[in-house]
Amino acid sequence: MMRRELHSGDVLLLVGTKRGLFLLSSPDRETWTCEEPTISGHRIYSAALDQRNGRPRLFATDNGDFFGTFLRYSDDFGATWQEPERGIAFAEESGLSLTNIWTIVPGRAEEPGVIYVGVDPASLWKSNDGGVTWEINDALANHPTRDRWGPGAGGLCLHTIIPDYSNTDRMWIGISAVGCMRTDDGGKSWTFANRNTRASFLPDIYPEFGQCIHRIVQHPTNPDVLYQQNHCGIYKTLNAGEDWIDIQHNLPSEFGFPIALDPHHPDTVFTVVENDARNNIGEHFTVYRTRDAGEQWEPLTNGLPSGAQVRLGVLRHGLCTDVKDPCGVYVGTNTGQLFASADGGDNWQLIADFLPSIYSVSAVIVR
Repeated sequence: MMRRELHSGDVLLLVGTKRGLFLLSSPDRETWTCEEPTISGHRIYSAALDQRNGRPRLFATDNGDFFGTFLRYSDDFGATWQEPERGIAFAEESGLSLTNIWTIVPGRAEEPGVIYVGVDPASLWKSNDGGVTWEINDALANHPTRDRWGPGAGGLCLHTIIPDYSNTDRMWIGISAVGCMRTDDGGKSWTFANRNTRASFLPDIYPEFGQCIHRIVQHPTNPDVLYQQNHCGIYKTLNAGEDWIDIQHNLPSEFGFPIALDPHHPDTVFTVVENDARNNIGEHFTVYRTRDAGEQWEPLTNGLPSGAQVRLGVLRHGLCTDVKDPCGVYVGTNTGQLFASADGGDNWQLIADFLPSIYSVSAVIVR
């Protein structure tokens, strides 16, 4: 499979879908080229491009419906793929088997060989050699409360990993339906970080754990500030997850999956909220934006579809931003539409249609 030549400065979108990984590229964020899918026919929950070693390495989940689940990597933008020498597989004595790989996250800039992966059943995996070999995090796998963890609708999935850029010993993870957890000792131990986040579906709506967290993002210059979209609200923390503040305010629903922020103006946060049927509220598909860290939210609809027939949903990894200023914002729907804004959400265009259901969208600037 031949791939279009990419140039330094191009925006590259990695779009994971129900039937393959699509790569879209643009030199100007106005005109887009969409390649034919790679790993075609398989469920791609997550993809990541690691450019830290001078040679781009593309990672993708391959969640097969019949032949198993694999992590794959490519050094030629998906023309060919390789599998790890020692992959992600549970020890036979654990009694566990890999269901889905949910997220792939390159490590910190000062750890160029480190890659993290989160899977179902909820566990954290780490590679120190660029994805060639993998090890499970034992402390999380053997957490003393693990026998009381319950799955969300998508399974017992570890879907969010945030290595703290300011502290190599600190990391946050999100597990449905367990909640947010944090390590302060490099993964040797894990504590819950769910205070003041609701689990309205439980008898005790403020449990230590059991929240159905959907997504977390970290402030790029104040590492103790994080935002999360939850099954039961949208929140921010000012103290690394010691407690959370409800910032739903004028949003029309407490339910939504994705959240993203503007890296140059990190009080600007984007989200999509949904009704009980898991699609847009009313007849206009809407992305919401706050410019004051959640005090007030505004609907963004210019260029997004409307009408009585519009019923679009966005999954937890289906919304992202790029690092340009003004930031690009990208949102993919579970009915296969991909929308882009080159001006921080003010105006939108449809850049791909008739894709399979979109699971994830990730934006990178080619070096």
